[in-house]
Amino acid sequence: MFKKTISIIFILLVSISTGNTKSKITKQEIITSIKNGAISTKKLLQKVPIDYYQDNDTLLHYAVQFRKRDVVELLVNQKILISRKGGVFYGTALQEAIYYGHLGIASYLLAKGSLVNIRNSEGETALHIAAKKGYLDMVEQLLAHGASKTIPDGSGNTAYSLIPHLSWDSRKQLQEALAIRSAEEPSLHSYSKSILNRNIRSIQNKNINIIDKKSEMDNNSHMGIEINVHRINKF
Repeated sequence: MFKKTISIIFILLVSISTGNTKSKITKQEIITSIKNGAISTKKLLQKVPIDYYQDNDTLLHYAVQFRKRDVVELLVNQKILISRKGGVFYGTALQEAIYYGHLGIASYLLAKGSLVNIRNSEGETALHIAAKKGYLDMVEQLLAHGASKTIPDGSGNTAYSLIPHLSWDSRKQLQEALAIRSAEEPSLHSYSKSILNRNIRSIQNKNINIIDKKSEMDNNSHMGIEINVHRINKF
């Protein structure tokens, strides 16, 4: 019984020691491990969990920032949360790869299923960033993976609005790729519904019944919501 007790105490001490080691790891140790490549990163993963998060960065964001393709592949194969937000503008690693011009890594993350319509702290999607940089091939890849042309950034700009002044051919191709066709424009119903949803969140805990069919509210009196179609800006 005494030996068993000693063994349990020893295991607990080892666990506490390991936990302290994980908590004491510094940002510089992480950066150094990732910069040194996949083998060094494998050793790092013995000290920290795959989804370790520090200073708004995941290990994947660090790997993207330092253009370490082998580390990116290692982390993705280890099932890291590929679309978790972080980095310079609190966006996905895909957005970070495009921002830094690491387009090979960006293409890899796309192929591995990174979500494309997540918005960063500036309200930008990956498509906004690619359009702003003038990366035609990346724009085409994003569109092929379901990127939306109608999502506005934090300033209300669509990706089309952010096309830079490049050579005429490149600019024209980007305009053709990012032009919003009438069939792609958000419907009035979806637009008004999004407004209603925002209003609902702001007036939670109030006893208001929402009738979605004709965008009406019923609070013991019949209140219709009138939307002037001409005043709705296109996305």
